[in-house]
Amino acid sequence: MKTMKEIAKIAGVSQSTVSRVINNNPNVDPEIRKKVLEYIKRYNYKPNRVAQSLVSNKSFLIGIILPEISNPYFPEILEAIEEEANRYKYNIVLSTTNGNLQREKEQVEMLLSRRVDGLIINPTDLSNVEHIEKIKKTLPVVICAQDLKDFDFVSVDHYLAGKIVAKYLINKGHINIGYIGYWKDKKFTGFYKEILYNGLKFDQRNHLMEPKQMHEFSEEDANEVIKKIENHKISAIYTTNDIFATRILNNLQRHNIQVPKEVAVIGFDNTLLCNLTNPPLTSVAQPTMEIGSKCTDILIKKIEDKSSENESKLEQIFLPPRLVIRESA
Repeated sequence: MKTMKEIAKIAGVSQSTVSRVINNNPNVDPEIRKKVLEYIKRYNYKPNRVAQSLVSNKSFLIGIILPEISNPYFPEILEAIEEEANRYKYNIVLSTTNGNLQREKEQVEMLLSRRVDGLIINPTDLSNVEHIEKIKKTLPVVICAQDLKDFDFVSVDHYLAGKIVAKYLINKGHINIGYIGYWKDKKFTGFYKEILYNGLKFDQRNHLMEPKQMHEFSEEDANEVIKKIENHKISAIYTTNDIFATRILNNLQRHNIQVPKEVAVIGFDNTLLCNLTNPPLTSVAQPTMEIGSKCTDILIKKIEDKSSENESKLEQIFLPPRLVIRESA
């Protein structure tokens, strides 16, 4: 079997050029890439990752930190990340936080000890990111599915998504809409601004529950939500993910409240759950595969190109949301 040095000599290029071709680095002339790949295939050359790691001082590992993988939304993003990383000959190391900030900090340290070349993270708390800012000084970091000032990120425009949901429900005649999620979430901010813009009211009584309560969602919690809905005459509910929407929809039906005739329900993420409920769930679609692949592309470009110009240039991508209308609203 030929070595990289021999492949470079046969192709008439440098070893670094062969390395860039192997790693799918875009900064290679197409004709040279084609020639090098032909020789790699002809001689059945297999890169020695250990040797490459020693030479380049890279581990070819990307650290991934997500809140959870029980929500179908995140595995879809993860699949795209892994597929794109593998295309560049990188592997991933996955860690989950369960929405716990302290655990997130611990997982960041764990991934650093594994010598990852870069990090893709969906932060637990966007107002508490000092630990991420610290590692950004020495390691490329891309924020996934959220937007954060002074960071590279790929996200759906959550503010716009909230406005779209509010507009849709208002146009359907709803004037008293409930919400399940965090006050500070941009999914809520856009929704809230649109509610006020249309001269409607929204106060604490409309805020039915925090997400941390929904993770448990005991029988007592379920009854409390129903009481709020009935007492305040809520006619529609907007939730920040499809899991919460599914739980609320099922809870309404257990209490003989018809969906959408008496209360409409809208979720967020447009996951496979939407077609498993009865009635099928209206939800905001996020292009998960595009989010995952773009995060990976940005990160690997930062890893491969250490120039000061590339490192200082921020890539901040907002993808458009889309409301997928089904029978629940």
